[in-house]
Amino acid sequence: MKIPHFLFRIINLVMITTLRSPLHGLFSGSILAMRYTGVKSGSRLTVPARFHRAGDSLQVVTSKDTRWWPNFVEPRAAEALVGGSWQNVQITAIPDNPNLTGPVMRAMWAAHPSDAAYMDVKLRDGEPDPDDFARALDTAVLVRIEPV
Repeated sequence: MKIPHFLFRIINLVMITTLRSPLHGLFSGSILAMRYTGVKSGSRLTVPARFHRAGDSLQVVTSKDTRWWPNFVEPRAAEALVGGSWQNVQITAIPDNPNLTGPVMRAMWAAHPSDAAYMDVKLRDGEPDPDDFARALDTAVLVRIEPV
C-alpha cells in the first residue's frame, strides 16, 4: 500500500520525533534522520529516510523528485540520527548511476517489499517487474552516508 503524498509531512514529523525518543528502537533499525543546513535556504533541515547498511556506510535511495538530495551532489558534512544517537557523517548523492543504485534498490525491497510501490515498481515473487525497475532506475538517486 502506498501512503498518499500529502500525509508525509505529518508522518515525517512523527518519525523524526520517534527516532529522537526512547522509542527509537521501533524504527531505528531501518530508518534514520539526516540533519543538515540547506545549500540555498541556509535553513537547518531534518529528513527521515529508509536506509540499507553496506559495511560502515548507510545507503538511501530516493527519487529525483525529492528536494533534499541536491544539497549533497557535492559531498557535505551533516549529522545522522542512527540507533538513537547523532553521528557526524558525510553525505554524497549519486544520481544517474544505475549500476550502483540498482543493487541497493533490490536489497532494500527484499527487506521492505512495500517500499517498491513508492517508486511505482510491482514485485512478483520478490522480483521487480523489469519495465518498472528500468523506469525507477531513471528516476532514482543513491545517497551514501559515511561516518567521519
